[in-house]
Amino acid sequence: MSITHDTIVAQLLRQGDEKAFSILYDTLWESLFNYVIRVLHDREDSMDIVQETFIDLWQQRSALTKVSSIKSYIFSIARYKTFRYIRLNIEKRDYLTSLVEFFDEYEKSSETKLFTEELQGIIDAEVANLPQKMREVFFLSREKNLSYKEIAEQLNISDKTVKKQISNSLKILRLKLNNHNYLTLLVALILVHSRIFFH
Repeated sequence: MSITHDTIVAQLLRQGDEKAFSILYDTLWESLFNYVIRVLHDREDSMDIVQETFIDLWQQRSALTKVSSIKSYIFSIARYKTFRYIRLNIEKRDYLTSLVEFFDEYEKSSETKLFTEELQGIIDAEVANLPQKMREVFFLSREKNLSYKEIAEQLNISDKTVKKQISNSLKILRLKLNNHNYLTLLVALILVHSRIFFH
């Protein structure tokens, strides 16, 4: 979107133009969804966050006088909501690898690069120390992106065993990262970047 186009869209949204909002929704929904799901790896949660993002945009449309780029503004809302979701669920789900990938791709500051490289190194080292079967299941899941069913068929084990092995490996990794204080640092990094991008 050009500056002129952004200015027109922002003005129409401030005036409550539902057609302009609908066009913006149709234009950005897919790219916004792909952006969020890359971190969460959960279709329903990602769809919810995208939906909430557009709801927030509509409800806060009066604030668009200060916005120079509609697209950047919308993505900043989605980024904030994604990081907030992770902060609330980080003990329940595996976001470590996806967050390392996210910061490595989107954040180019030397501090962030150093942090992600060091964190990735620790994760790789701890994965290497997992029991062989657990390590194999974890690798097929996280590196090859195979489903539980595909892993079960390849290793000739049950889906339930695959799920348990993944769960146990994540518990071990969280414990090891807690011992390094990296889980706390990761949450802190999320919060810092959430505030930077949202404001």
